Amino acid sequence: MNFIIDRPFFLILFSAFLILFSLPPFGISIFYWLGLSIFFLSIVSNINFSKRLIFLFFFIINFISLSWIIQSFYSGGFGYLILGIILIFILSLFISFLNFSLLVVTHKVFQFSKLKYFLLPLSLSIVDLLKEFLLGGFPWNPSAIIYYKNIWVLKSLPFLGVYGLGLTIHLIMGLLLYSIIRGQKIFTYLIGFILILAFVSSFFKNEILQNNTGETLNILLIQPNIYESLAEHDVLDNFKKYEELTLKAISQKPNVDLIIWPEGSLQIDLNNRAGLLNRIGGLIDKDQLIIVGSSAIEKDQLFNRLFVIDNSGKINQYYDKQKLVLFGEYVPWINPLLSGFLNLGMNYIPGKDQSLLNLPKNIKAVPMICFESIFHYKQINKNICQSDLVIQISNDSWFGKWYGPQQHLANSLLRSVEFGKTLVRSTPSGISAIIDSEGNIIKSIDNDKKDFLYYNYPVDRISKECTSTLNLIIFILIFIFGISFLYVRIKK
Repeated sequence: MNFIIDRPFFLILFSAFLILFSLPPFGISIFYWLGLSIFFLSIVSNINFSKRLIFLFFFIINFISLSWIIQSFYSGGFGYLILGIILIFILSLFISFLNFSLLVVTHKVFQFSKLKYFLLPLSLSIVDLLKEFLLGGFPWNPSAIIYYKNIWVLKSLPFLGVYGLGLTIHLIMGLLLYSIIRGQKIFTYLIGFILILAFVSSFFKNEILQNNTGETLNILLIQPNIYESLAEHDVLDNFKKYEELTLKAISQKPNVDLIIWPEGSLQIDLNNRAGLLNRIGGLIDKDQLIIVGSSAIEKDQLFNRLFVIDNSGKINQYYDKQKLVLFGEYVPWINPLLSGFLNLGMNYIPGKDQSLLNLPKNIKAVPMICFESIFHYKQINKNICQSDLVIQISNDSWFGKWYGPQQHLANSLLRSVEFGKTLVRSTPSGISAIIDSEGNIIKSIDNDKKDFLYYNYPVDRISKECTSTLNLIIFILIFIFGISFLYVRIKK
């Protein structure tokens, strides 16, 4: 023990790597508790712990957990690789600064109060919320992600929400810290907390309407195992791969209502490609629809678009991505002209339409493109409560075989349970999947696999109501810190 205490740098590394192994694709949730407990106990136990080491702790976690993004720049050559490392370095610095600043301020304000043991973990919940909104939003790997494999813990998400579960984790951790350091009995606090949680959760129920029609929406996901790169790609060659696999899938599963191609299936503006649209429409019959991810240019503005196409080649509906990827589709503070000159694809315009997709058999679906599925639903589509399911098209091929696709799947899974909706996920190289409203991965196609996935979505399982806990969580955090501050001031 003295070996660890006398070597704060070793302590930092040990704690940080414990937390990294709690994240996808590992998901060893107990390591999160151990890593943070060691870290916070070190801070409050007056060990010679410099602020530089505290910042280093957060930076190690953020940089390593986000390093998979660098893969998307690797294919562009050495110059792009260096640029990717720099951009991820900056992003990691920014998130780490948020963590560091809030923790240090909390420790400073409450340094002479026993409340600091309780409040320090809550600073992590505040950062989870801030990542939802700052710089357009990047809520990747919230604290609740450590339980993406635990179906029993996930049952709390419909009434707690992703950030509510994270808050619960940090509240319990604060109570544990207080108990250990102050020598208090923890059971009284835990029982009281559980009773309060049970009372509050009774107000947030996700009601399900059962029609018992027995009817299904037959969905076909196409994954041709195509990897994107920063180099030029052949649109026609990619189309032939999608066409070939689609025809093969239809020959085996002809009773299809909806076919879904992933984001970026065709990197071309389909609005001006009547011949290509007719060819796509020719793949399906009447009363069938096909979803294609592509680009669209309108008034010299570039959109990342989801097209819904019927058998006549007509664009039935479309949806433009609203939440763009930081450093991937836009760069803050950089002129779009410079972005276009660099040819990084960082000049997309966010969409605004929040309409639902009208699918066969009167199914209403929420469209989401790529990492939009990791946001609180009110950030994407306020009409999600009136929908039946979520359709996510994504392109994780940019990130190769690293752990990025696994993390993206895990983040989408959390939101699927929070939404209370089945999520249908289509990608060009994996991981395509069907996730039900309880967090079960019903079917999937692994990374680096060429295959198709057929799923019978039960039309009689329709979510009638859903709830939002976002404002409640913000209020709880403000209330806790506000009351604590007043308590400290009165005690003085």
